[in-house]
Amino acid sequence: MGLITKSAKSTTQEVAVISNKIKKTKFSISDLIIPISSGILLIVLSVAVFIPMLRSAFEYLDQIKETDEKISQLKEFNKKLDSIDENTLNEDVVVARKVIPRILKVSDFVYYIDGLAVEKGLEITELSAGDTSGGATSGTGVSGPVVYSGEYSAVISFLEDVQSVSPYIIRLQNVEVSANDEGRWNISLNVSGYYLLDTGKDPDIYAPFQNYTEYADIVEIFKRKAEGTI
Repeated sequence: MGLITKSAKSTTQEVAVISNKIKKTKFSISDLIIPISSGILLIVLSVAVFIPMLRSAFEYLDQIKETDEKISQLKEFNKKLDSIDENTLNEDVVVARKVIPRILKVSDFVYYIDGLAVEKGLEITELSAGDTSGGATSGTGVSGPVVYSGEYSAVISFLEDVQSVSPYIIRLQNVEVSANDEGRWNISLNVSGYYLLDTGKDPDIYAPFQNYTEYADIVEIFKRKAEGTI
């Protein structure tokens, strides 16, 4: 009996120890507060710090790409500029400024055309001009229709000399010659003169660059115009 009692007592003690350990290992709400708080803090940090950092990193990569593209454009721009002889460029700029002024007044434009017509003995039927802007392809200038009447020989002589009467480059369009009821001849045409509008803006060095020497025929016309041979 003594052995049985002692064994039972020992078993009871072991059960008590195990029960006590089980109680200690049970989770309570207070045990979950720290892990949950840590998780929430990690999420907040991800949203507030890491995501903006990633966004900034991507933006920085885009800026690097854009900068590299601009550097490539500048290198190409410098390469094309280096291919132009500086002395030739300066001479061509002087010539261009002679035949295409920075400003062309309507009164000056009309003066040359009308003066030639009077010299040839033509009578004015219509003469008007105004500023016009055709954008990057046509340029800025003065344009208007003119109509004169006179002898046939005077009309032909006017057409032969009208290109050279003005010190500036002019363009003739819609030229029509017809006989009227009085036995005289009418000539109607649209005359345009161009000038370089100074906008005061700096040129865009990143814009597509085209070497003006590719238009050698036009440069030659400018030179002949400046020399008075046309």
